[in-house]
Amino acid sequence: MSHAASCPRCGRAASGNFCAQCGAPLGQRAGCPACQAPLRPDALYCAACGTPVGAPPRKPRSALLPWVLSGLALAAFSVLIAVTVQRGSVTRIGDMTMTGGLPGETTGGPVAAPAAGGDAAGAGMPSMEELAAMGPRGVADRLFERVMREHEGGDFERAAFFIDMALQAYAVVPPEETDADSRFHVGLLRLLMGESGLAREMADEILAGDPEHLLGLLLAARAADFEGDADAAEAFRGRIRTAVEEAGGIPDLPEYQAHRTLIEGVLQADAGEGEGGT
Repeated sequence: MSHAASCPRCGRAASGNFCAQCGAPLGQRAGCPACQAPLRPDALYCAACGTPVGAPPRKPRSALLPWVLSGLALAAFSVLIAVTVQRGSVTRIGDMTMTGGLPGETTGGPVAAPAAGGDAAGAGMPSMEELAAMGPRGVADRLFERVMREHEGGDFERAAFFIDMALQAYAVVPPEETDADSRFHVGLLRLLMGESGLAREMADEILAGDPEHLLGLLLAARAADFEGDADAAEAFRGRIRTAVEEAGGIPDLPEYQAHRTLIEGVLQADAGEGEGGT
């Protein structure tokens, strides 16, 4: 058995046949299997003929983090370039607003001003470090909010700029973080793209978990509006009004409170001409 000594690779105190810190061999090694030349205890290659004679120590996962972050940054930059090229490709159907609302709806709200010397399309967006700290769901929700803010401000081109990014962000959200609220967001984004069928699929997924979920009903109503099916749209809105009435008001769920204005728009329309909320 080898006595206590310093590891020839990492220099730490070691004993036995291999270093407990880096795995380097501590004792004498046989000659090179190719040329029989003597080998140093810590050699990875034969100094005489170059034959591999060992394996490098495995790096800890923390050592890979800079490479992972660099890859994410490069991917995000690539998406930005692709969306920049295609941002004019999103079309609107008739008079319908990009959020899938009813014709004649009015929206408003200031668009965030670009930072001094910054790109208008990226104004108000967090840095890569901030995005990494948010996690996949936080990034997806942030992009969704940006799309809707640009739409409400009337800048449909800038809204379209972020749609694909938001959809791709939601596509990588872990299953345990995917809920009715995120599906509702994806459904609205699909309506922005004119993909009412995919929006209905999101509504169906929400309603499969809860047949009277207000966001599922609201999304289904908007998809029906988009497709010109007024009867189906009003039926879904009727179910929203019934569910709220039976609950004694809008239930205090986080996703309902986040979209309370949309739900209240349906309830208020009941006393008017049956138009949907904004």
